[in-house]
Amino acid sequence: MTDSSLEMTSQEEIIQERVSQSRKFLRLNGFNQSIRELLSEIKEDSKYDLL
Repeated sequence: MTDSSLEMTSQEEIIQERVSQSRKFLRLNGFNQSIRELLSEIKEDSKYDLL
């Protein structure tokens, strides 16, 4: 039991590290800003769909 729980912890650490790296990469490349702009455009367009 202890071995499997330790293995799971190391897997979780690896996953967390990769998620962190992905977030840094996306922020550096401006994807975050692009997604925000896209979402605001979708919200703006959806206002007119209801009319």
